Amino acid sequence: SRLRRRLCPHPPGRRARARPERNFLRRRAPPRMDGLDQAIVANVDEKGFVPDEVRNAFFRKLRMKNENRSCFECAARNPTWISLTYGVYLCLECSGEHRRKGVHLSFVRSVELDRFSPEQMVQMGVGGNAKAWEYFKQSGMGKLSDTGRAIDYNSAITKRYKAQMEKETEDACKKLGCAVKAPSAPSLAKAKSDPVDEAADFVGPLAGQAAAPAAPSQLAR
Repeated sequence: SRLRRRLCPHPPGRRARARPERNFLRRRAPPRMDGLDQAIVANVDEKGFVPDEVRNAFFRKLRMKNENRSCFECAARNPTWISLTYGVYLCLECSGEHRRKGVHLSFVRSVELDRFSPEQMVQMGVGGNAKAWEYFKQSGMGKLSDTGRAIDYNSAITKRYKAQMEKETEDACKKLGCAVKAPSAPSLAKAKSDPVDEAADFVGPLAGQAAAPAAPSQLAR
């Protein structure tokens, strides 16, 4: 009857279908902290960054994993850029696409040119391409999904993964005894412009383009 359907929308013996990406997050084992230990995260300079040789050894180990040898978004090999937000590896071209989204959606760094805090290294340690591919495949997004549909970085599905990454990073940092900044992505933006960002920034006026003239109201002042 109509009343029975209202009181019990799911017939006996049948359960409501949970969203696949939520099931993925629930059944995952505790995050692994590949390449990280307390000695590494404690070895920082006066600005809170790990030495370059530690960064290089850390990313060399993670990039040797088969799933991290190709770009998260395309088929390009040996990516040297990352999105800290999702813990994935990107080629130069796809890193530019991620930069255009803004740091509130994807915070991009170079594994060879940028400096890293222990928290940022932890975030990459608990992330990885395989983990993100598996999650987005559950929702029919990403290059390994059946449809090959591009990931919508403004969707609720993506926000859930971002929140999960932040939680796993925080938990791992507590175990290792390193400080956690919150929120993760916006707080990573620097007050001074980074020369690496300026060299790799694909957004903004073209080189050599003249600046727009000031408005008459501004000249009057």
